[in-house]
Amino acid sequence: MKNLFYRLILFLDTADEKDTNYMIAWFMANNFYRVSQMGISELAKECFVSPATISRFCRALGYENFAHLKQECLSFHSNEKKLVNLTVPLKMMKEDPHSTTHHYLDQIIQGMRELEEALDWQVVDEVLREIHDTETVAFFGTQFSQSAALHLQTDLLMLEKFSIAYLEIDRQLECARNLDENSLAIITSVKGGYEDMGEKVIHYIKRSKAKIVLITQNKDIALAQDADYVILLGNYADNPKMGKHALLTVVELMSSRYYSLFYSLTDEYI
Repeated sequence: MKNLFYRLILFLDTADEKDTNYMIAWFMANNFYRVSQMGISELAKECFVSPATISRFCRALGYENFAHLKQECLSFHSNEKKLVNLTVPLKMMKEDPHSTTHHYLDQIIQGMRELEEALDWQVVDEVLREIHDTETVAFFGTQFSQSAALHLQTDLLMLEKFSIAYLEIDRQLECARNLDENSLAIITSVKGGYEDMGEKVIHYIKRSKAKIVLITQNKDIALAQDADYVILLGNYADNPKMGKHALLTVVELMSSRYYSLFYSLTDEYI
């Protein structure tokens, strides 16, 4: 469900207000309950577009059709669905936010300890050398994973290394189609959900014969078998909701390590 919100926000934050998809995204963002009860013709009428345009918009969001998207909107009625991403006990937060803070920080600390044990610096260094030596480097992921990739992309650019990290899944698909055996594809998926959301993208990455780097907390996903390099963020089974903290930490460590490998250190940073 969170992915639907993410995609709608992307449209609303990046598209022109006169764009047809912007109008559909705006209506949906403000009418989740209504959309779950509407037919495609009724939604099209509300958005001043054709049913075919609604169908194309649904596919752009990653859904098979309007019925598939409508089912997702219907699940928004459930409070349990809304709270699925919470990382702290709601009852504890309501009664004692101070203790909740302590509880949450303990979880983060435990996740960082697991990261320290899981992180293989030999693999990380090999990946950083691939990034340095490969002309076409592209990041693939959604939501927080791709936001972290943007953070690394920015650091790399400051270190004179250009890379690609599109937010929109359709642009990632186009990018994947243009890769070849001389490219490097870095897929960031903390829990492993990109296997479903980016199924078509992964298909083209594999077909391109590009080298694949997978950054994940879930070592059991099928994509790990196809990757040339796997950077583990800890154990998903033990600490499933701390992966985002581990990912951001690894991204920052990779930036620093890239600098130390390919630049002469000055006294300021020693």
